[in-house]
Amino acid sequence: MGPAPVQTILDNTSTGSGPTIELLTLIEVAEALKISVSSVRRLQQARRLPFFKVGGALRFAKADILSYLQSRRVGPVN
Repeated sequence: MGPAPVQTILDNTSTGSGPTIELLTLIEVAEALKISVSSVRRLQQARRLPFFKVGGALRFAKADILSYLQSRRVGPVN
């Protein structure tokens, strides 16, 4: 199994308390979605998946991936 997801704290206050965003790598997103890395890149390049560039590397917020999955869900036919 790969390394644990990268985490960053987006907080400029001195208290250190604030929202934490769990960031995933390209490979972690591909594994989570059960698709190839090139398919994740295609979704990212088409701007269907929101992403961050951190030092030239792509990172994806776990919440954004979950939101993407929810938006792609097809409901049952009644």
